Amino acid sequence: MSAINWGTFVSKTFLYGRYLAIAGLLGWPHAQAQTRPISLPLENQWTNIPVAPSAKETVPQNGLERLSVGVGDQIFITVFGQPDMSAEVTVNDNEQVTLPLIGTMKIGGLTPPMIEKLIAQRLKDGEYLRNPEVSVQVRQVRSQMISVLGEVQRPGRFPILGKLTVLDAVATAGGLTQKADSTALLIRRNPALNGETQRREIPIRLDQVTNSRSNELDIELRNDDVVYVAQQKLFYIHGEVRKPGAYPMEPDLNVMRVLSISGGVTDRGSLRRIRIHRKDADAKIQEFTPDLNSPVLGGDVIFVDERLF
Repeated sequence: MSAINWGTFVSKTFLYGRYLAIAGLLGWPHAQAQTRPISLPLENQWTNIPVAPSAKETVPQNGLERLSVGVGDQIFITVFGQPDMSAEVTVNDNEQVTLPLIGTMKIGGLTPPMIEKLIAQRLKDGEYLRNPEVSVQVRQVRSQMISVLGEVQRPGRFPILGKLTVLDAVATAGGLTQKADSTALLIRRNPALNGETQRREIPIRLDQVTNSRSNELDIELRNDDVVYVAQQKLFYIHGEVRKPGAYPMEPDLNVMRVLSISGGVTDRGSLRRIRIHRKDADAKIQEFTPDLNSPVLGGDVIFVDERLF
């Protein structure tokens, strides 16, 4: 057996020690494996990270980077270079998630960039990684949802990705059907002082919103709002008019306008012998004689009778 060259041995040992030191500074995996793990508390202690005030921020086109996460949202967390630390998790009822090594942390109300900073801080302070790079992506939104029902192409529930108005919601649902009314109903539930929920119904004229130069007529939606588009209302006219039939309602419709829409009264018709049949609140049919300025409502049946002489 040859004698040990102690000079060579000491030199190699010194170089290997420098390698470990440099690897530790650069955060290489081998050096991380030598780091002693430190137990961390389960609760989120990082109160110095700002919390998003609300989900009503101006958002980019994809909308998800600035969306505050909440209960039921599904997010995917990536720690670059550390696949074992990456995870796909769902925010629980306490607005918390559980992550490898870190444990449980509260993220409700935070945006993805804020969550990235929070996770990176926990990994760094726990001496798991020296310079962690973290990415957070929202995969599925369930905490901020609205419903679009009625005469739209694809009724259902949709996530609120940033700012969403009534007109945006109708477009997200595929637009209106041919039977849709021009007025949508926004149903909003607001908490009352006595702890109960107040139901508020806000009519939105979609034709006015479309033609308006500003968005003042449209309303920004909140969580649990319902947009309902009813079937288009009709009025019916028959008797001594040139074009009897069913017609869609128009704003501020009166008897004179109805006669014009139906082509006018025939030579045998009488402007003094017009009757309207209308359902009252008890669904009973009421008959009355209007004048030319009397309003016409959806569902009204107008009959123009013959002249007596």
